[in-house]
Amino acid sequence: MLTGRFGNTTGRPYLEGRLVFPKHNLRCDISFVVDTGADRTVLMPLDGARIGLDYGSLSTPFQTLGIGGYSADYVEDALVVFTDGTTLYVYTKKIVVSSPSPDIANIPSLLGRDILDHWRMSYDKANGDLTFDVLSADMEIPVPDTSA
Repeated sequence: MLTGRFGNTTGRPYLEGRLVFPKHNLRCDISFVVDTGADRTVLMPLDGARIGLDYGSLSTPFQTLGIGGYSADYVEDALVVFTDGTTLYVYTKKIVVSSPSPDIANIPSLLGRDILDHWRMSYDKANGDLTFDVLSADMEIPVPDTSA
């Protein structure tokens, strides 16, 4: 079972994950906002800048429609990885990478239904519980026990 959290100031639901862009030799930890309204998982410019993503190296333009209208973004092959401490749950996805823009400069990255649809979510903000039962993953890798 994966365990999320609610933001201290915003109350937004977050889940920690790791994003790997093999083509760019980048891997980074991301605090994703759980967004059941997002069709796809999105790396926002706030995290793109933090991880040193070279936007000039992105090559697959993609037009997205969001609350603010259309934006010119990119699609990149990525691995999105989550762990419950005993298993790595790996998803091979095409991630939307949003182009930098002042309008979205402070928006966190989004965990969309392309991944959420593989889980059963329990959302209980009143009690501070946000959990996900993994129903399927592209790969499940056991985490070695290092306690010995």
